[in-house]
Amino acid sequence: MSTTFRLAALQFLQNSVFAASVICLGTYCLQTLGFSGREVGMIYATNAIAATVSPPVVGWLADRHFSADRMLVLLNVLAAVAIVLCFFATTFWPVYALILVFNLCFMPTFSLLSSISFHQLETPAKSFPAVRAWGTVGFMLVGLGLSYFALENSPWPLVIGGSLAVFTALTALTLSRVPPRPGFNFSMLTGPEVGRIIREPGMVVLLIATLFSCVPSSFYYSFVNPFLNEIGWSAAAAKMSLGQFFEIGILFAMPFFFRYIRFRRIFFWGLFLWGARYFLFAFARPEHYEVLLYLGIAVQGFTFAWIVIAAQIYVDNRVPVALRSTAQGLVSFANQGVGVFIGSWIAGEVVLANTLPGGGHDWSVIWLVPGAVGLLAATGFWLAFPKAQKL
Repeated sequence: MSTTFRLAALQFLQNSVFAASVICLGTYCLQTLGFSGREVGMIYATNAIAATVSPPVVGWLADRHFSADRMLVLLNVLAAVAIVLCFFATTFWPVYALILVFNLCFMPTFSLLSSISFHQLETPAKSFPAVRAWGTVGFMLVGLGLSYFALENSPWPLVIGGSLAVFTALTALTLSRVPPRPGFNFSMLTGPEVGRIIREPGMVVLLIATLFSCVPSSFYYSFVNPFLNEIGWSAAAAKMSLGQFFEIGILFAMPFFFRYIRFRRIFFWGLFLWGARYFLFAFARPEHYEVLLYLGIAVQGFTFAWIVIAAQIYVDNRVPVALRSTAQGLVSFANQGVGVFIGSWIAGEVVLANTLPGGGHDWSVIWLVPGAVGLLAATGFWLAFPKAQKL
């Protein structure tokens, strides 16, 4: 098997694990286990805790002490054990603890696999989006499968996720070794090159805007599937896969976008669409303006590629080679760390505050919050990011 094929297979499996663990977890917790919106927000906030704590540590270990590919194997095995045990938990604190352990092990694999991909691909700026697209395919197929087999409010996706994590670990064993680079040390973080990057206004603005974008993204991953099920939209998980379908095309087109469109414009539209689609969710329902529900989901493909993938490529082109695992950990921290923690907390409190006395939620009010934050983040980024900044 070629290196590109193995990396694509890993992206496919890794994002399949993520889909199994995140798409329907909110629906399962709200409808089957009877958790409150606040408790669901706390559970999804474990993603942020893990993204804050784990990637910098794992990135540093991969840069200096351990083979990155073998760390990928170990982390997936540990994540598999935790999420399968969650299948047997039915009360809040055991579920919370096991999901936290799962995320502490699994979340660093995103930045680690990105680092491995950038290391092993000959032309990562051109090749990585196509490799990453297979992760989107995996995410989409899992969503379709969960709806087809009517598993959206059951614990079986947790077992599926654990099984896929084991396959991910086995596939990672086939990778070429990515040895630690002995030239790395913490003094490099205060060196003139890295210091210049950190002080660069464009980089600071990018990280701040990414943190703000995590608020609307937290609402999406935590509560869109419960929302769609609650308003009676059948096969919600399968229809949410429409976003991944568009994402595939956008990922393959990323080299074209970077060739002809400045990064500032790409990232702005990602932020803008991420917020604007919540106003569609606020007013659309299956019985009227149903097409707006489809449109709100479809733009997920644009937003993910134009924010997360674009930021990864941008940062990778601006750091020393020996710091790439750490740099990708920084990106992971920005788009999955503190911002998601705050966003998950806000989402849980907003959903709890808009719980109706007779059951259900006032989604028309709920969706105005992430919509407003997304548009404010886009506006701030457009005004503050240097116009002349290039990739």
